[in-house]
Amino acid sequence: MSENTAGFYKYEEPSLHYGPNYVLAPEYELFKETKDDNAYPLDGWYWFDTIEDALAFFDIPESIVKESEMNVSWA
Repeated sequence: MSENTAGFYKYEEPSLHYGPNYVLAPEYELFKETKDDNAYPLDGWYWFDTIEDALAFFDIPESIVKESEMNVSWA
């Protein structure tokens, strides 16, 4: 996967949620510009520089994502 995949990730089986620039919720807001100011996890969200880092952290085989056996949603 060669595209820029940096962003916020949250795993709720079977879905991997992804917010490349921000995540907005009633209780909090996450923005990539201030990603280093946050204490993670925040409601299950983490910042990763690549999707491969997120998959490794959440222990999700990359083959599942490539085969589209998992839901990936964009926040």
